[in-house]
Order: sequence, then structure tokens, then C-alpha cells
Amino acid sequence: MAESNSDVDRLLQVEATQLTRQREVDRVLAQSVLDPFSILSLPHTCTATEIKLAYRNKSRLIHPDKTAHAQARDAFERLKRAETELMDDEKRKSILALMEEARRELAAQWTKERGEGFVRGEEFERAVVEKYRAIVVDIEWRRRQRLKQEMAKEGVVAAREEEAAREKKRRKEEERAWEDGREQRVNSWRDFQAGKMNKKKSKKAKIAK
Repeated sequence: MAESNSDVDRLLQVEATQLTRQREVDRVLAQSVLDPFSILSLPHTCTATEIKLAYRNKSRLIHPDKTAHAQARDAFERLKRAETELMDDEKRKSILALMEEARRELAAQWTKERGEGFVRGEEFERAVVEKYRAIVVDIEWRRRQRLKQEMAKEGVVAAREEEAAREKKRRKEEERAWEDGREQRVNSWRDFQAGKMNKKKSKKAKIAK
């Protein structure tokens, strides 16, 4: 009986572990890829050691080899990307700078609309993250618009260059054809001149008779 209870306990523990893994996969996927702090469940003041520890613990939970969740690989890749971004000092500084910008803008907006007492607490912090995401999305949209414009300009320049190249090639072909036909034109002119001389001689001969 004791062995049977032990088997049941182990089975329940396995099931509980799998449930925890699946919930963590779902949690990671529910976070925005723009917010690596939320993906790793870390505060903005976290250290490099805390980042590595959080990544190691969570990667063990959601690794595709550890859970049968259909989207485990996607969650794992998102987790790895979050760790990479936060371990990159320049990238992390950029994220924190944008978050601070979002905080300032939102604080000014909420102070005007609601009063200074609302610029604190969990609701405000969640709103800061949403504002940060909106700023990042806007920056990305503007970047893509600039890229499209640059590509369009490059396309116009490329089309003009291609047209110029075709025109240059056409002129070279015309010049080559003109050069190739020079001998024929010279021979034709000589034949024409010879024909004129023969006609003159023939005419003189007739008059002499």
C-alpha cells in the first residue's frame, strides 16, 4: 500500500510540474516581446546576476525538451531574446531610456487629468509599460516608413541608372553598326562614282560618232 501511495505521489508531482511548465510557457507568450523585463519577471533595477539566474530558472521550466506544450519552442526563443537584450548594456540602456520617457509623458498626462496622487502604484506602472510599448511601436513604424521611402528613392535612382545604361548601350551599338557599314558605304560610293564616269564616257562616245 505504501508503495502504491508513493507511486501516486510521484505521478501527482510529475503532473504538477508539467502544469507549472505549461503555465510558464503561456505566461511568457502572453508578454510583449518589447518588454524583456516582464518576460523574465524582473524589475527594471535588476542586476546582470539576477538576469542570468532568472533566465536559467525559467529556461529549465519551458525548454522544449522539458514540456509537451505545443508553443514551448516559441516561448523559449522569446525568453532567450529577452535575456540577450538585457545582458546587452547598450540595448538595456535604450530600453530603460524609452521607459523613462514613457514614465515622464504619462506622469504629465495623468497629473493633468487625474492629479498627482495617481502617479504611483501598480496601475500607473502597468500604464507606463503600455505607454512604453506604444512609443516603441511608433518608433518601429517610423523606421519602416523611412526604409520604404529610402527604398523607393533607391528604386528611382536604380531605374534611372538602368535607363542610362540601356541608352549608352544603344548608342554604342549604333556606333558599332555605323563603323561596320563604313566599308560598304565607301564601296557603294565608289561604284556610284564609277557608274557616273561610265555614263559620261558612253555619252561622249555617242556624240563622237
